[in-house]
Amino acid sequence: MNPIRRWFQAPQTTLFRRILFQIHLWLGIAFGLYAMVISLSGTALLLKSQFYSWFEPKNIDPPAGVEALSDDEQRERMIDVYAGYELGFTMYSMEEDKATYIVLEKEGEYIPHYFNQYTGEDMGPARPWMIVAVEWVADVHDELLLGREVGRKVNGVGGAFFVLMSVSGLLIWWQGRRRWWEGLVILPGSSRSLLWQLHSFFGFWGLLLMLAWGVSGFQLGFPREMSVIIGYFSDEAVEFRPRGGVLGLFRDIHFARPGGQYAMARWAWIVASVLPSVLFVTGLIVWWKRVVMRWCRAFVKR
Repeated sequence: MNPIRRWFQAPQTTLFRRILFQIHLWLGIAFGLYAMVISLSGTALLLKSQFYSWFEPKNIDPPAGVEALSDDEQRERMIDVYAGYELGFTMYSMEEDKATYIVLEKEGEYIPHYFNQYTGEDMGPARPWMIVAVEWVADVHDELLLGREVGRKVNGVGGAFFVLMSVSGLLIWWQGRRRWWEGLVILPGSSRSLLWQLHSFFGFWGLLLMLAWGVSGFQLGFPREMSVIIGYFSDEAVEFRPRGGVLGLFRDIHFARPGGQYAMARWAWIVASVLPSVLFVTGLIVWWKRVVMRWCRAFVKR
């Protein structure tokens, strides 16, 4: 049987598949923690706008029959409420259900707050700790707390590994002409463990997302290099930030733009963003049970 036919009939018996499996395995172990951090921080990034709507204390319920304080009255009240602080930039609310925005200053520190123009009470900091936390996690995703230049390049390298993991995973997913469909579904009576099936199932159906995250991540870190790579295969000039074509689609997927204006679509993207974490955890557990535990049992028997 020639190598190509052997691959289609029984890929598990080929040397290429065994080598590819080891590459995928050890890349997953070494690279998995990074992928998990990027995955979970990306989920937080998608929740960033939602956190503002949940925790930013700018929405108020105007009391019935009560007029809002005038700008001068608000200023006088603020002097009492924020005693010890200097009153800085103030944006008086133009909407009945939105609070006045005021920046306080003390010892060189600027602290934005919201002020209730009806009751004359402080509503709390404009950036409470929940919002500060989600912004910090978002920065972990974008730049790994390493600064824009270094962080983007590290994530660009990570994007390249995402692509390599995705392609090698797809080739490993192929189980032969008679069993290829088993990786598309989860079978209760399968000889494969549930975790193995979950890893294969989510890996296949999430392939487009993984490729999109990887390619666009590499492009964000190395836009000029990506332009050179694409230019090698095409005579047309390629923008560093393409808006159309496959690269544009991948960027839209990366930033959850398709259907993002709809709440259900937004939550679907949020759920999908944990996919790399699911693949890492399921793959790690399968490897631990099938390899590490076997080594441990063999060691104990000696």
